[in-house]
Amino acid sequence: MEYDEIMERVKRVVQTPARPIPPETLEKEKERFYAARRRSLEIFEEGKSLIPGGVEHNLATSKPFPLTMDRAKGYMMWDVDGNEYVDFLLCGAPIILGHHYDPLDDEVIKIIREKGPATGLTSEFELLAARKIIENMPSVERVRFLQSGTEADMAALRIARAYTDRLKVIKVEGSYHGWYDQYVMNLHIPGTGGLNSKGIPPSVFEHLVEVKPNDFDALEKAFEDNKDEIAALVLEPVGGESGVHPVHPDWNRRCSELCRANGTLLIFDEVVTGFRLDMGGAQKYFGIDPDLTVLGKIVAHGYPSAGAVAGKAEVMDICGAGMGVKPYLGGTLAANPISCGACYHAIRLIEENDAITKSTAYADRLVAEVNELFATRPDLPFFMYNFGPIIHYVTTGFFAVDITGPQAMEIFQRKDIAEEYQMVASSQGLNSLAGTRMYTCMQHDQEALDRVLSTWEYIMSLLTSA
Repeated sequence: MEYDEIMERVKRVVQTPARPIPPETLEKEKERFYAARRRSLEIFEEGKSLIPGGVEHNLATSKPFPLTMDRAKGYMMWDVDGNEYVDFLLCGAPIILGHHYDPLDDEVIKIIREKGPATGLTSEFELLAARKIIENMPSVERVRFLQSGTEADMAALRIARAYTDRLKVIKVEGSYHGWYDQYVMNLHIPGTGGLNSKGIPPSVFEHLVEVKPNDFDALEKAFEDNKDEIAALVLEPVGGESGVHPVHPDWNRRCSELCRANGTLLIFDEVVTGFRLDMGGAQKYFGIDPDLTVLGKIVAHGYPSAGAVAGKAEVMDICGAGMGVKPYLGGTLAANPISCGACYHAIRLIEENDAITKSTAYADRLVAEVNELFATRPDLPFFMYNFGPIIHYVTTGFFAVDITGPQAMEIFQRKDIAEEYQMVASSQGLNSLAGTRMYTCMQHDQEALDRVLSTWEYIMSLLTSA
């Protein structure tokens, strides 16, 4: 689906009153959800006395309570109550070979048995992993491993400032670059300002310049108003929140041009798109060479302590190890043998299995068939679109509400209704992200697609015709 059509259909969703599940029906669905997930509820209640909020994970389904998973295999997951789910969350995108993939697990287990988890010193796996990334990503000549995507985003900003000897950074509103202080402004939804920034001193944002998604005029003005002051422009290359706010076809190119003209570094946050959208990431997909690339959990295919900042040699070579270097980066467990070994073997196996091509073909088919189903209910403006194996479905459009306009307060109602749909989907055995997003892996098959179709057919049946 092309950009103009996506935006037109999103607009139609936002202009159409959101359709809640009728109260009596919703109450029955809640009763069913609670009855089948008693142990998950017990764990959540117990967790509240031990963990702030009772749950650690931003990705967790939170309404009416988060689920506790027991295990995962392929594209399936099972919770502690024995309920099974077709999984399209995939740990927030890194799982493209499938959960608990035996050939990868075997290699990691071998490392643990033969090498041990970490020494705090260098292992050969760092070289193997770095070489694999460099071989695939067009702009990358050097790699520095860290422990998460958030750390990698922090490092990229520090490197850019040190390299350019400038302080300001341009960020696109609604984008997500982890929970680092300087990025937690206008998070998720453009116009939300500091809604999520409690605990962060206002002075932290002194050097942050923000523009609306795809606002070419505002972008150019940001450079004009801050001439010779912008160290970096950081982008999610498919648009904010992995394409929830879709990127205009000319946006990345224009961003690159303005960076080159102003001596500013272009940072691509490829935590989601790296080794998912293309083996060469979004930079190869769009034909844009950023100066710095941020990688996250995909680096180790879901194995922990995984992230990296990478880029052109001239820029990256200002980094080093030890004291007295500029800039200072560290992490005792960064680049440990398990994470780097998982990285090397995961990328190798993604290549050998042509996992991205398979996952993309499946996503294309899923989107087409679900949109055909949605079209049977013209009173419901629901639709799906995808960037390769990254799928978005729009039912209430709460991410697209203009919070500066007259519909601002609708955002809460629309989000609540989307969460009602997601609760029902969970009861039907379908797991996705935030009621708006799905990721595919190479193991998803017709049975998984049938579950998606039957789930949405059921949800739609609960919504009375207008």
